[in-house]
Amino acid sequence: MEPIYNLNRIIRLQAVLEIVTNQTATALDLLADQATQMRTAIYQHHIALDYLLAEEGGLCAKLNETNCCLQIDDNGKAVKQLTKEMRKLAHVPVQTWKGWDTDWLTSWLPQKEWI
Repeated sequence: MEPIYNLNRIIRLQAVLEIVTNQTATALDLLADQATQMRTAIYQHHIALDYLLAEEGGLCAKLNETNCCLQIDDNGKAVKQLTKEMRKLAHVPVQTWKGWDTDWLTSWLPQKEWI
């Protein structure tokens, strides 16, 4: 009885791990999407401020900044690829019982009918 009990616990643990991995991956995907949207909004605001302050030399001149280059990396695609790999790694396909494999018993016999 104990081996079956342990097997059932392993199967439950495996299912919980897959659920937790999928939920974590979903959360990371949402955060990556939000970061991409924030990056876009920040660039749009920077452009709008440059336009409004164009007569004064733009945003950087108004703030008296000499190195005012705005660069925000977009790692959304990399995060999405990692979460895709996480899901694939955690997923275990459903396994079904197909009966006993008896080929190993007869595989060493000659290919002729021997009975």
